[in-house]
Amino acid sequence: MLILDTYNLLHAASARHGAVTGLSVRQLCHVCRDLKLTMVMDRDRKPDEPGSDEFDMLTLVWSGPSMSADDKIVRICEASSGRRDICVVTDDRRLSARVHHVGGKSMPCAAFLSQLYTRRRQSREASEPLIKTGEGAAPGETDRWLEIFGFTPNAPRPSAADAATQQRPADSHELTDAEIAAIDMSAFLE
Repeated sequence: MLILDTYNLLHAASARHGAVTGLSVRQLCHVCRDLKLTMVMDRDRKPDEPGSDEFDMLTLVWSGPSMSADDKIVRICEASSGRRDICVVTDDRRLSARVHHVGGKSMPCAAFLSQLYTRRRQSREASEPLIKTGEGAAPGETDRWLEIFGFTPNAPRPSAADAATQQRPADSHELTDAEIAAIDMSAFLE
């Protein structure tokens, strides 16, 4: 069983100044959504935090007003019949010592975040194709979207000579058709 000292982990993530800086509880839940773990937080659920049933694999636990998250984590460890299989993710040395005292293990937040980041990167690389696949737009779909955005489908396009002579007002920040055509998009595809 993996237990997160959630606020401690979020604080450690912010201190790393990397891809995980500034995570909220909800974002952390989203990142961990396919892991089976328990996230323990202090006090009562805050309005911006997810409900306990929003993520199937995650168990979200709040300590309540009369107990700290650390005490709640230790109680969860004490109540478990498989204490040796419990690993608590925290940088809190006192909590780590208490977890070890009742038979559990602990993992530093940096180690968990590193494993999580590596796992996410590998799963994303394995699941996302490098080239877009699929059949493309359904017949007529492109014309429908062109109409929605105010373009006339199948309207004659201006010739390159017309586009080259197209002028824009001096205060406009929009590119002309000729400027757009001159952009080498291959540099953005690598």
